[in-house]
Amino acid sequence: MTSKDTVKRAVSMARTVYRKKPGEVLDFLMLETVIRLMVLSPALFLLTDSLRPWALLTVPLFLLVVPFARERAAENMQDALSGGSLFSWNLVRMEGWAGSVWRGIKKGFFLMLWASPFLAATIWLYRVIFGSTVVGQTDVISVIMALSSLGGGDLVRGAMLAMVLYALTLLPFCFGLGFHSGSRHARALGMEKSIKGHRKTVLRCFARSLLTLVPFVLVSGWSVIGYLLRVVEAVNQLAGGLSIPAPDAGLYVVLGSFVLLLLPLIPLKSLMTAACVRVMNE
Repeated sequence: MTSKDTVKRAVSMARTVYRKKPGEVLDFLMLETVIRLMVLSPALFLLTDSLRPWALLTVPLFLLVVPFARERAAENMQDALSGGSLFSWNLVRMEGWAGSVWRGIKKGFFLMLWASPFLAATIWLYRVIFGSTVVGQTDVISVIMALSSLGGGDLVRGAMLAMVLYALTLLPFCFGLGFHSGSRHARALGMEKSIKGHRKTVLRCFARSLLTLVPFVLVSGWSVIGYLLRVVEAVNQLAGGLSIPAPDAGLYVVLGSFVLLLLPLIPLKSLMTAACVRVMNE
């Protein structure tokens, strides 16, 4: 079976489970969402200045909970694809928790390497925007000159190009996500090493699964573009001091589209990769 045929069959299998088991998909999604919200709960400390350092608890909590939850979810996806249940007590079974955490830490390290261009660019931008020189102010003139040079003398064009280049630094991270996406599903099948010779097929399936993001991107994109245009305008007025505009009502459009258009399709996206790994090992 060719790589293309494998992906086509995997997508069909994933859609069948997603369509025929809506109740289990909803229960599965709700449990996984609650687990993520529990992990993110320390971020509420950010609302109080004196308690903000406690928000860092999110990091160890994430490492202790999410890798375990993801491996259990992969096992249930394989069960569902073989005619079993997508939602069961296996999702919270604690057996093998330590191993899941260790594997999650290792994978997190590799993903950090994939994300290093984006992280480096973000740190640099933070220093440029919020950093200070010896006189206590952002070096606005240097920023203006750099953006103007990037845009061939046009400051607005330079700002737009800078945003595009910044977004492109995420591409290695996205590739890394696809590269590692099949590992937990292969482990759920007891065939973890089998994934090594089929990375191309997994990446193809991962790319196909990104189509589930299209509705969210189309709806929220307008709000994001509107905000970016305001940022560009702020850059155009840089001589008066750099002031990044606060998010407006468009933020609610993004949040609403996330809940209504993206969140319900996340199980389908994961099922596609799970089915791909299963088909490859048949």
